[in-house]
Amino acid sequence: MNGEGVTRERWLAERRADPWIRMAKKEGYPSRAAYKLKHIQRLYSIISPGDVVVELGAAPGGMLKVASELVGEDGLAVGVDIKPIHCTGDNIRHLRIDIYDPSAPKEILKLLGHVGCDVLISDASPNLIGIAEIDTMRQLDLVIRCCEIADEVLKDNGNIMLKAFECPELTRVDRVLRSCFNNYKRVTTPPSLRKHSSEVYLVGIGRWRAPIAPLLKTALG
Repeated sequence: MNGEGVTRERWLAERRADPWIRMAKKEGYPSRAAYKLKHIQRLYSIISPGDVVVELGAAPGGMLKVASELVGEDGLAVGVDIKPIHCTGDNIRHLRIDIYDPSAPKEILKLLGHVGCDVLISDASPNLIGIAEIDTMRQLDLVIRCCEIADEVLKDNGNIMLKAFECPELTRVDRVLRSCFNNYKRVTTPPSLRKHSSEVYLVGIGRWRAPIAPLLKTALG
């Protein structure tokens, strides 16, 4: 058996043994990512009842379903992804588009009735190739893209939660985001949820300065 087969077998075995995946199935969430948002919500209450939440890279829909529960019947949760999203509800909308599509911000605003969102979140990752330096830089590029979209669709005083990977460059990202939000935290989820990943979440509360993306591009050179 080749190395790829062994790696896939190990990955499948870990999934079968993962209690969070079993819990997600039992509780009706499309993925274990639901519990990452629940954890961050318990810490910082980034989503309030009645909010409009946009999730970039929402498939398969674990976080999106949690967001829909948090905003309640008076709120709206919008999932944006080129891949299928497996959760539905009266306060859930899907927008099937690649977030790198130049028209994505306009399409999001059109769906929202051109009023913007209160919270923008993303648990998206690029296609990982297993080379840490390349994977990390691709994830940083994804952070920048999420901020480009936030610059167009997030309301003043809105909140963000974006996934990144631990790396030296992240201190420069921290510095920029700290200067743009009333409160900013770099959050790690519990190890049992992170598994073997170096992922962290960048949480900004109360954006008062925009645009953010050009500042990030300058900081990262």
